[in-house]
Amino acid sequence: MITFIKIKPKPAPRPRVTKNGTYNNADYTTYKSVIAHTFKSIHGNKKSTNPIAMKIDFFFEIPKSWSKRKKESASWHISRPDTDNLVKGVKDALNGIAYKDDSQVCYLQARKQYAQFSGIRIEIEEMKDG
Repeated sequence: MITFIKIKPKPAPRPRVTKNGTYNNADYTTYKSVIAHTFKSIHGNKKSTNPIAMKIDFFFEIPKSWSKRKKESASWHISRPDTDNLVKGVKDALNGIAYKDDSQVCYLQARKQYAQFSGIRIEIEEMKDG
């Protein structure tokens, strides 16, 4: 299953802990909802119980302030946010939609790079035995 979501990738923030409980900010909650809703609208609610292989590509728009020369050589996005924090948001968003629990993800490949527009490409596949 391959899905492309045209959204600016966001890292998973640290949850806020108060005397009333633990919560994430509204912006991050909305971000996860967009990922979940888009995936569900394309692939339905096919919760796998098998091991999962997941490949995620994060695309960041090239800053308009960069020189023409710098824009032409833009490839890998080596600044923040960290790849692992970006992955966490996607895995959490698809929990209970693409798979029962994100602990089923046994193979993970992720990369972040510059592109003409922001977005996330998610590829999920059930793994075969052996």
